[in-house]
Formats: sequence, C-alpha cells, structure tokens
Amino acid sequence: MRSLGIDLGGTHLRAAVFDADHVKLAEHRELVGEPRDPERIAARVAELATQLGADAVGIGIAAMLRDARGTVASSPHLRWRDVPFGELLAARLPRDLPLGIYNDVNAIAWGETRAGAARGCRDVLAVYVGTGIGAGVVTNGELVAGASQTAGELGHTKVRWGDDAEPCACGQRGCLEAYLGGSYLERRYGALASELDAAAAAGDPDALARWTELATLLAVALGNAIAVLNPERLVLGGGVLARCPMLVELATAALEIAAPRASLEHLAVVTGELGDDAGLVGAADLVTSTRRKP
Repeated sequence: MRSLGIDLGGTHLRAAVFDADHVKLAEHRELVGEPRDPERIAARVAELATQLGADAVGIGIAAMLRDARGTVASSPHLRWRDVPFGELLAARLPRDLPLGIYNDVNAIAWGETRAGAARGCRDVLAVYVGTGIGAGVVTNGELVAGASQTAGELGHTKVRWGDDAEPCACGQRGCLEAYLGGSYLERRYGALASELDAAAAAGDPDALARWTELATLLAVALGNAIAVLNPERLVLGGGVLARCPMLVELATAALEIAAPRASLEHLAVVTGELGDDAGLVGAADLVTSTRRKP
C-alpha cells in the first residue's frame, strides 16, 4: 500500500508517499500562492496525486471542517468559508481511490502518535503554534474528531474577552491565536519576535514582560486542555515555538500553576519528532487506518 499524505496550509502545499511502515518513498513541495480558489487548489492536488501515484490519499488542511466528507467551514489562512472541498477533489480523482480529509493538526497529532514523539501513547494532546494555532487529541488510542469535526481547536479558545480583546480571523475576539499565532505576532512585532525571545532569555525587562504575558495566555489554554483531557504526552511544535525557546520555557513553567497537579503527575511534555513530516505521515496513515472510528 502506497499512501499519499498531503499538507495543505496557508503558505505551502506539501506531499509525500509512504509505505505501510511510514517510510517515505517520494515527496513534493510548492507554494500555495495565488489564486487560491478551491476549484484551482482541488485541481492542483488531484494532479499531484496522479504524478506521485498512490493507492490512497489523505489530506491535512488548515481549516475547521464541518463533516467527514471534507467540507471546510472556515479556513482563515486559505480565505475559504463553506467550501465542499472534499467533493471538489473527489470529482477529480478515480472513483475507487480512498480519500480522507482531516484538520491539519489532527493529522499531525496522529502522525506523532503513530511514528513520532508520542509513539506507544494512548492519550495525547499535540499543540502546534505556527501561522495559526491548532491542537489534535488522541484519547484511548483513537483520534478525536468531535461531533462537527472541530475538536482540538485550541487556537480559538478564548483567553481574553470584552471590546478590547484582539480580533481573530475566525470572526470572533479574544482567541489564543489572535495573540500567539505567527501571523499576529508578525503583524504586532514584525521580524522582532525571535529577537524578543532572545532578549527575554537574556533578561531584558521589557521583552521578558511581553513574553511572560503571552506565555501565560498559552499556559492557561494548555492547562485547561490538560485538565479536561488528562493526556500522558503533550507534544509541542510549530514554527513559532521552534523559533522561540524562551516562550516555550516560560509557558511550560507556568503549567505548574495553570494545570491541576494531579493531571501533571503522569504527563511528559515533549517536542515533536517528525517535524514537517508529521502531518504527512498522519494523513497518509489515517486514510488507510482502521484505528480511527467514524
């Protein structure tokens, strides 16, 4: 079985073919670019699937999904709303080719659980802070999708409220993503985010104050999720956290206050092992796996 995993994000379209042991056989990477209307993207993905060749296609997409058919309720970074992407893509692929469409961080969480930093664990929370913020949840060995396929949207949990709360691309205010998502950090600090992290690590009072505020917001969201889910492994990843180790250190330390002590007793906080391949591995495995219940 050759399974094609695709990661469709706001910036890059990446794909790789894996065998049953998660060994990469072929790969491809390109910019999403413009235009990014759903019909054109579906055509590009279908062409890529044909070029790489596969017995099944799994796609992780940076979006809130409305159903298991791959209807995109909202994708702020692709600028899509109410798009039947699964139907558009299926119409361009062979009728008998297995196709699965998943939230991108759900695919990442599954990839790390099957072949990465959470291998062998049955209760996992994976949180990735990149252009946006998402989370994937594995409970008792099963990926949790939720009633409307939107489980794990940690980036859209509220950490501020009121008229002065930051607006989010999802249309609401006060979301964690509106404070810590990469696109928001860039808008607020430009290219200084990594420099601020280094300055905070060096003890600069202003940088440390800003970073402590943001780390506390992240820790509150993580701590509440840990209290609800009681995972044995918390996998952290994404470009923002990779570039900002001091932010990770501050947020992890704050978990001692933000999460219940009993929930922390059996929790290990780790960094994702698979890097950019995590979502590709997860999507490719999900489309052929019998471990995920519908």
